[in-house]
Amino acid sequence: MRNIGVATSIIAEFRALRDGLLLASQLGINRLIIELDAKVIVDLMLSNNTCNRAYTPLLNDCRHLLCHFQRYKINHVYREANRCTNLLAKEVCACSTAFVVLDNPSFVNLCSILDSDASGLYSVRLTASDLPVLDF
Repeated sequence: MRNIGVATSIIAEFRALRDGLLLASQLGINRLIIELDAKVIVDLMLSNNTCNRAYTPLLNDCRHLLCHFQRYKINHVYREANRCTNLLAKEVCACSTAFVVLDNPSFVNLCSILDSDASGLYSVRLTASDLPVLDF
C-alpha cells in the first residue's frame, strides 16, 4: 500500500501498477497475469500509441517494467473481481506511512476475500438489465 496523496484516477492506477510490477520483478516472478478494473489503463498498456499527457512517464515506466518478465498478460476485469485491491485502496486512505508491504495482512475481510478467490468464488455483477422494472 502506498499513500500518494491527491491524484487523478489514471495516475493512481498507473502508480499502483508500477508498484506491483516492481514488486513482482524484485520477487523474481517471470510470468505474470495482470488484472485491472481500470479499462482505460488496460487499453493504454496494450496500445502502441504514444501520447503527451501527465501520465505518460508512468505509462512508459510500466511498459519498460514489463520487459523484465518472460511472459505477461494484461486483462480487464470488473471491479467485483478486484475486491482485494479495492479493499486495500480504502485502507490506504487512512495510512500515514509512505509505503507498506503486507506480507502478513491483518485485515479479516482481506483474508476472507483471498480465500474466496482461491476457491474460485466470485461476486455477481448487477447491470441495468438485471434490475426489476417498475410499472406505473
